[in-house]
Amino acid sequence: MSFSYSPSFFQHFPKYHAPHLKPGQEHTDPLDTLKPQCLVHCSSWLSEYNQCVTRISMRTDGKGDCKGQFEELTMCQDHCIAHEIFGHMK
Repeated sequence: MSFSYSPSFFQHFPKYHAPHLKPGQEHTDPLDTLKPQCLVHCSSWLSEYNQCVTRISMRTDGKGDCKGQFEELTMCQDHCIAHEIFGHMK
């Protein structure tokens, strides 16, 4: 069987380098910097969640959870991140 191209052509792809990054610079995820900032913004939900965790950990019967407080905290954090994340897109 003869190939119209060299079979070794597909074995030597150059490594992709994003055009907006300098050589040697790694891509950083903006979500890693936005999460702590937005957690400060949602401090009231964080304190409510932490209070729930301490209250549940003191119980001896093993009942109860903090799902509702955790969901409110993550919704607040997601809402904050959604407003900020698109400013980091190129």
